[in-house]
Amino acid sequence: MNNEKYMKIAIKLASKGKGEVYTNPLVGCVIVKDNKIVGKGWHQYFGGNHAEINALIDAGENAKGADLYVTLEPCNSYGKKSPCTLAIIKAGIKNVYYAMSDSNVSCGKEVLKKNGVRVFGGLLKKQARILVKDYLKYLKNKPKVSIKVGMTLDGKIATCKYDSKWITSEKSRAFVHKMRSQYDAVLVGTNTALKDNPFLKTHSKTLRNPIRVVIDAKLELPNSSHLFDTTVPTIIIYNSNVANIPSYLNKKGIILIPVDINMAKKDFGIIIKKLNSLSIKRILIEGGSEVIASALFSNVIDDVYFFIAPKIIGGKFAVPSVGGQGVEKICESLLVKNMKTRKIDSDLLITGSIVNK
Repeated sequence: MNNEKYMKIAIKLASKGKGEVYTNPLVGCVIVKDNKIVGKGWHQYFGGNHAEINALIDAGENAKGADLYVTLEPCNSYGKKSPCTLAIIKAGIKNVYYAMSDSNVSCGKEVLKKNGVRVFGGLLKKQARILVKDYLKYLKNKPKVSIKVGMTLDGKIATCKYDSKWITSEKSRAFVHKMRSQYDAVLVGTNTALKDNPFLKTHSKTLRNPIRVVIDAKLELPNSSHLFDTTVPTIIIYNSNVANIPSYLNKKGIILIPVDINMAKKDFGIIIKKLNSLSIKRILIEGGSEVIASALFSNVIDDVYFFIAPKIIGGKFAVPSVGGQGVEKICESLLVKNMKTRKIDSDLLITGSIVNK
């Protein structure tokens, strides 16, 4: 059907705003007249025009009597911008097709209907919902939490000597650097911070650097750690029973958060709630294997990104991608849905969403 065809184009347009619009949703819009696309638009950056406005500007006079396809119900609320419903009515749009309703928009479809615009909802709703899952979590005041793993074909992230540079390709690492810019914080555990001494930056002059978060239970990181480069803030989560705090941690850009580490290992949600209280809403966990296991089996993970390199390390003492105790029965395994694969240089990237129990 043509309706689905045009909504698929709107969904593809919406994804162009990824990493730029949060805490707003990703939205795309297409305007069609006489079976021809006359206008396209998407929400390009936080605070910018909504997708419908950009599409109407693109369409100009051709919008009169046309059909509008948008991934999210048009807004009817006054915020940074005037309601999209008013612009749609003024432009003379005849029919509006939207994929998902938005509980945050104040009766957009009702206003359109009262002003003679025919409205049809639910078109490709399932596909569009994937676009706005971050936004929906934000409305519920729940952070989005993702995991990134770079591993060998046999599931190792380091050798028995903890050597891990480099498992994945240069292009995969560049992809991760860009990923980081789409999160508020990047989190690692003590071993990763000590063994790899990472910067956890985007390594770009144009991309936004996330806050660095390290779980350093005993405050073992030395003053020479790259994470103490104060050009980017660093949060250190440590065990609340630690009595002596090194003086070099008392400098601008370093935030210390005490928690009961033993409890946090069993329930990683404790750490996520602490970060949420600091308005950190998007968290990327990059390791190590014990931190990843704790987060996964605490049911706080939304998405996974597994970069698989065509290499085999072998050895029972090499570091696995997911540590911890694991499950005892296959039926207890965590499930991944909406899986997608992508080739990056010689590596394979597998992404998906965790089915939390």
